[in-house]
Order: sequence, then structure tokens, then C-alpha cells
Amino acid sequence: MTLAPESNPKIQDTPPFRIPLSDADRAFLTGLGATLRRYAPHETIMRQGDDEGRAFIIHSGWSCVHTDLPDGERQIIDFPFSGDIIGLRAYQSPSYISLTSITKLIVFEVPAKALTAAVEHSPRLAGTFLSVAARQRAILVEHLTNVGRRRGAARAAHLLLEIGTRLGDGQRLASHYECPLTQYDLADALGMTAIHINRILKDLRELDLLSFRHRTVDFINLPATKKFAGFNPSYLLLERI
Repeated sequence: MTLAPESNPKIQDTPPFRIPLSDADRAFLTGLGATLRRYAPHETIMRQGDDEGRAFIIHSGWSCVHTDLPDGERQIIDFPFSGDIIGLRAYQSPSYISLTSITKLIVFEVPAKALTAAVEHSPRLAGTFLSVAARQRAILVEHLTNVGRRRGAARAAHLLLEIGTRLGDGQRLASHYECPLTQYDLADALGMTAIHINRILKDLRELDLLSFRHRTVDFINLPATKKFAGFNPSYLLLERI
């Protein structure tokens, strides 16, 4: 891991901070003491059980938030994207999750105390952090529903639809997107085995719904895939508080 050079983007260039801010709000945002950090693929940024005292705002790249089990298995909780904040409960140590990069990853590292100060002194920033937290909670509720109640093929299709939407603006979904996730990543996120994931992806392809090959997800019939998965993207909207 290396520190990024000064020419790299600032925290205010990252969603959800692309909003009109007063001079005082901008000063508080700049005063968070955020450090831009780069990570190589498969690096541990936050480890479950460690005393952190810091939060991370995703700038770019792919990563996963997961819990680690005593037998070495893991459950992937989420794949965060640009603007997502990991560790909003960082002041409650130790950490109950791990954060691991999947591709090259750039994040803003922010002291938890600085986040608390921003919330206390800037209603605008407090509303932004609450909006992000509310959206992330809605995503986790949907993930719990997905793993707990949807059948295998619908479960996988729903996750791939969600990722495609989150890579956009939370509303529009492209007909295809590049995806570095492995079948093992999908298995850990969906509570299945990699062998089962392989069969499910084959089934989805044979149903002319979607194809996931060569690190690319292609929606063969997007409306039909949404209907099959019961996908409604409304939970992905960032509602401003």
C-alpha cells in the first residue's frame, strides 16, 4: 500500500459529496483529515477484530466487506462502490467486519473522531452521512432477503442486476458491464458453493437471461431478467436527508 500523490482527487470529488456546500461545510469536509490511500488487489484494508478508530470512503475500484468465520470460511456482506462508507461504527471497536480489495482500490481513510465532529458541527454533512448510512442499511436488508428467501438462480441474477445498477447512478442499468468477481466471490456472497454458482450461471445463460463470461456480465434480456429476479432498484436510491 502506498500513499497517493497530491494530484489525485479530493474527498469532495467523490459521491455523495458532489453537492452544494457552504464555505463552513467545505472547511469541515477538508478538515476531516482524510488520507487518500491505494491498495493492490487482495489486500486487507480493515480486519475483523482489530481496533480501528477509522472509516473508509471508497473512491474507486472493487472490494468486498465480509465477516470471517473460525473455520476459515467467510460471508461477503457487500461489494461497496464509489461513495460508500465503510466503518461508520468505527468508534465502536473492535471492528466486526473485514474489508478486502478485489482489484486495485483507492479509498479515503478518515479518523472516526473527525466524522463525529463533522456530524456535530455541520447539519449538511450530517444529513449526507445519514443518507449514505440509510442507503447502505437498505442494501443490507435486501441482501438478507436475497440470501434467505430467493431461489438460487434468482438470487444470483438479483445480485448481478444490483451491481450493474450501483456501477451507474443507482437508477440506470447498462446492458453489460465488466465484472472482476470470481465464482468463489459470488458463492461467498450468496451462501452457495462455487460449483453451484457455475451451474446457476449456465442455467441463466440457457434461459436467455444473462451471460457471465470473460469477466463481463451481459444481460441478454434485461426486462425478463428483472422480472425473473424480482428486481426493483428503488432501494439503491440515495435519498437526501
